[in-house]
Amino acid sequence: MITLSAFFFFYAYHAFLILPVRVISLGGTEFDIGIIMSMAGISTLLVTPICGFLGDIYKKKYLLISGALLLSFINFLFIYFESIYYSYLILRFFQGCAFSFFFVSAGTLIAENSLEENRTQALGFFGIFAIINHALAPTISVEVVNLLSYNYFFISTSIASLISFMVAMNIDSKEIKNIQSKNGKNFSQLLKNKKLKLVCLIMFLVGGSFLTCLNFAAVFVKSINVVPITLFFLSYTIIALVMRIFFGWLPDKYGQVTFCKPALIFYGLSIGILGMSINFLGVVSAGLLFGISHALVYPSIYTLALRFTDLSNKSKAFSICSVSFTSGGMIFSVFYGLVAETFSFKVMFLSCSIIVTLGFYYLIKLLEKEILNEY
Repeated sequence: MITLSAFFFFYAYHAFLILPVRVISLGGTEFDIGIIMSMAGISTLLVTPICGFLGDIYKKKYLLISGALLLSFINFLFIYFESIYYSYLILRFFQGCAFSFFFVSAGTLIAENSLEENRTQALGFFGIFAIINHALAPTISVEVVNLLSYNYFFISTSIASLISFMVAMNIDSKEIKNIQSKNGKNFSQLLKNKKLKLVCLIMFLVGGSFLTCLNFAAVFVKSINVVPITLFFLSYTIIALVMRIFFGWLPDKYGQVTFCKPALIFYGLSIGILGMSINFLGVVSAGLLFGISHALVYPSIYTLALRFTDLSNKSKAFSICSVSFTSGGMIFSVFYGLVAETFSFKVMFLSCSIIVTLGFYYLIKLLEKEILNEY
């Protein structure tokens, strides 16, 4: 029920990956895209820590339904505005709030209702519904816009989120009661754990590179005259689904860190390949490598974060990872939007690739060392 609700929620949220095309049509620039798309990240930074506290105290189902209902309302409001500044900024801010409510509560519920030895696989299956909509939602939305209009696009995403709300209302969640447990910690206390801190830094780079690719891929692919403009999303999604469905058990069996080491390096390199792409083959190759890596990295890192915290702090640990991911995306989107506008998309993707690849290599080595020190 959680994953079904997530499917419709993520459709309603990730459909807005085509919003950069709308921004350009309204006279915006690449820098405007970075600012507008990052507003969801700003709200996530503010709201996700609150969701972490609330999720460890109250029923997570309440946060779940609140997020779905809020997103439905905000998406509908887009039909009344055509101003990049300031209406789009405000609406994106509240979309980020809705995402925080839903994602933290849904992810923690999935983790709590799965066995530890299968947790990465369970989170991976949950993530499938987000991954599907990285391709499905923008692809369908482009057709809705082309055949009808942007207003019908906004209405359709609002309806999808409303369906998510109705499904979530019927979830019978059996949650473990953790009301102000004496083992509960605040965020600063949790981050004294060096392993969790390293996990968050890795997630910061993952989020920065991931959201940079998602926010600018459609516009970049359009600029090199490759069709469809959602090609990167499609190739990334297909291979990521294959990896999650058929190979999602590998990190649980052989160790999350073992799989993260090569996957993170390939993750960074795939961004460089995207920046060097000049045709269909280049975009597809980048998407496939990106999808293979992300499919294993993302659930593995969340699993490590939950592994390094006790039962009373699961929601907060999950929210810290989410904040790290989104803050990376927010900062990278604004910065690289300026880089793309000043130089080119090629410079943007290549510089991002170099920074995150070196960062991944250094941080994963430190994390491996910290884990070995336990023994």
